[in-house]
Amino acid sequence: MLPACDREADGGAEAIIVAVIAPFSGDFEPWGNAVRDGVVLAVDGWNQRGGVLGKPVQVVLKDGRCDYTTAREAATKAIDEGAQFMIGEVCSAASEGVAQVATDRNVLLIAPTSVDPETTLDNDGSVRPLVFRIPFLDVDQGIVAARFALETLQADTAAILYAEDSVYGVTLADAFEKTFTDGDGEILVRKTYNQDKEEYYDVLLEVRDADPDILYLPGYYNVMNRLVSQARRFGMFQTIIGSDGWDSPDLDFGAADGCYLTTHYFAGEPRPEVSAWTKLYAARYLVEPDAVATLSYDAVNILFAAVTAAGTTDPFPVAAVLETATFEAVSGQLTFDDYHNPTKGILMVRVFDGRLTYVDRLMP
Repeated sequence: MLPACDREADGGAEAIIVAVIAPFSGDFEPWGNAVRDGVVLAVDGWNQRGGVLGKPVQVVLKDGRCDYTTAREAATKAIDEGAQFMIGEVCSAASEGVAQVATDRNVLLIAPTSVDPETTLDNDGSVRPLVFRIPFLDVDQGIVAARFALETLQADTAAILYAEDSVYGVTLADAFEKTFTDGDGEILVRKTYNQDKEEYYDVLLEVRDADPDILYLPGYYNVMNRLVSQARRFGMFQTIIGSDGWDSPDLDFGAADGCYLTTHYFAGEPRPEVSAWTKLYAARYLVEPDAVATLSYDAVNILFAAVTAAGTTDPFPVAAVLETATFEAVSGQLTFDDYHNPTKGILMVRVFDGRLTYVDRLMP
């Protein structure tokens, strides 16, 4: 069977064209390939079941390179070539470019991975009527991490360390601190670090002296491999909670043993939708799906569930369904809020014995 993007519309029926705007070259090409793989699997499933509204679905791939200007140009070209819907982009700046084009041209867009709150909003703060996203916002995982610390770990005090000049780090730290203190917890230390350094003992010393119950470390796995290892060697054995930036096969699972982290998707979650998806993906690609592929698969299935419910490919009735319906997805049951962001559970997983283990799915 040829990939969905290479097949002609069969039976003479006019195809529904979905453009995928993603980085298919450059440094972020692996992300683009994951988006493509998830989209193609979803589209193949719909085509095997007879298409959408009786029409086959065709996928067109456009390289956005995770770049604002390139992604805008790619989205414009896709629409000029007949795309009725778009999935993309991956990086936030590129997603903004695609969202602008989708809004100007009245084409419905679902962003599979962009967590920038501005993606679904115009410059004046109004909601873009045809732009939706699948991943939870960073604020939500900061809230969930703080509640987990308070309610499950029974923590009374915490410290927060995050990278300087990191919007990601600041957003998560702010959400964690507000929720933790609102729950009568106390933040003993909140500090930034230079993520390009090799050693962090200067900032760790202040945390060690404060001796908090838990340590919140929103950041990325490559820095965490050094930071967590040094914290443990420094005699800091508090429970550590991390963020989705930890979720990588290249995380040092030995150093992170016992740590918790929030994330979008975990193949070991005990839900039938997850096991069916991982089997489907592994049968095609011989590896387990990652979060990018999973969220992209969800984006397509949610899009066409809404098209089917609306009974039309007109983007505005489809958007109206998206705004009001509840969707069952691999990454969790979701509804869209007034800002077209998903309301759904966030996964809490734990590093144990060299691998990730499922803990819970928590609502923000």
